[in-house]
Amino acid sequence: MKLRTLFTAAALTALFAATPAVARAEHWGDWDDHHHEWHDAHWWHDNHPGWVYHHHPEWATGYPEWREHDGDWDDHHVWRDRGWWYNNHPEWVREHHHDWVRWHDDD
Repeated sequence: MKLRTLFTAAALTALFAATPAVARAEHWGDWDDHHHEWHDAHWWHDNHPGWVYHHHPEWATGYPEWREHDGDWDDHHVWRDRGWWYNNHPEWVREHHHDWVRWHDDD
């Protein structure tokens, strides 16, 4: 009986701990300086991924799948987008991320 209660309490704790991050992720976004429009985190990620990692790296905690294709950490624990890796270490890209498609955030 005690073991079942312990497992139930642990499961509920994990569920309630994850809920705030997921709920917060649904409301993440920012204002567009040029058009004064609100865009959600997905819009920013799809249109300006480099800007997201520079200004709101916490958004990636709500969407961990973004990191699989957007960039990687350098040896000094600085996030670098794919364009940076292509321009500065193309051999590293071929070795570690051969599935990346080249893109430019400023296009």
